[in-house]
Amino acid sequence: MKILITGAGGYIGSNTAKVFLQAGYSVVALDNFSNGFKAPLELLQKEFGQEKLVIYTDDLVDDGGASVMDREPDIQGIVHFAALLNVGESMQIPEKYFTNNVIGTQKLLHAAIDHHIPYFLFSSSCTVYGEIDNPPVDESFPVKDASSAYGATKQLCESMLHWYDKLGKIKYISLRYFNVCGASDDSTLGDAKRETFGLMQNAVKGALGMREFDFNYQKVNTPDGSPIRDFINVVDLADAHVKGLEYVMKNDTSEVFNLGTGTGNSVLEIVNEIKRVLGVDFPVKDAQNRRTGEIPQIYADYSKAKRLLEWEPKRSLEQSIKTLAQFYKDHPHGWE
Repeated sequence: MKILITGAGGYIGSNTAKVFLQAGYSVVALDNFSNGFKAPLELLQKEFGQEKLVIYTDDLVDDGGASVMDREPDIQGIVHFAALLNVGESMQIPEKYFTNNVIGTQKLLHAAIDHHIPYFLFSSSCTVYGEIDNPPVDESFPVKDASSAYGATKQLCESMLHWYDKLGKIKYISLRYFNVCGASDDSTLGDAKRETFGLMQNAVKGALGMREFDFNYQKVNTPDGSPIRDFINVVDLADAHVKGLEYVMKNDTSEVFNLGTGTGNSVLEIVNEIKRVLGVDFPVKDAQNRRTGEIPQIYADYSKAKRLLEWEPKRSLEQSIKTLAQFYKDHPHGWE
């Protein structure tokens, strides 16, 4: 079966492409490579063959991937990652995020419908819930006003999907997930963005002496004053995407799922765990400009995904730290 993965050259996209390839799918990889890279996809081509993984450079804002769909008949489903995701930047340049994330998604949906691609899996975010008073959060929690422009783009995209489904145009799965961490189990695929934004990514780099690490979060009302988040391993997350697409294809019904570990860790707890696992007591500074739009605490109730997708996370926080650290040791300058 052939699927299209947008944003395939990114951290999550490349790991998910690998898991789909391992499951026997043929993958059409699309990316504009503004933040993603060809190198991990070329690595996957060497492992699985160029006939199983085809790479295209395209920007969804231009034509929604229609030109790629014209050249690749028989695509059965789309896994949509392509999006900008820097929460802080979205508060400074919101127009960039609404153009890329919302208009790009709308054009992709339009192209999918025109090419009779019936199934769509959307990479959403826990930020659609806004500020949560009593986690863990399940799918019945109301979608509140977003705390960032980035979160608002995810809400708008989910609203579009809801209406396309309601009008009989497409069936979709929306996966709302939490902080992604770690690398592939063999440490060959990790977060190689030129500027990483994830806590674990930057803290591991700090522990390895690759950069200075500073706290840039807004102080919040939690026991240690740092935000509490749910940290999910990237391969566990990729597995859920395979199960999600297979679910919508089998049942022909749209669903929303939360993905996470069901427990929260504060920023300070994660930093201390990295120090323990890697055996390095690295210095931590306070950032001059702390980011805005911070949610104090949020973590997932993933029981719906466990029940319907038969999915649950398998990899530990320690495993995520070790695989990511090895990736950065092997790729100190990212994908070159």
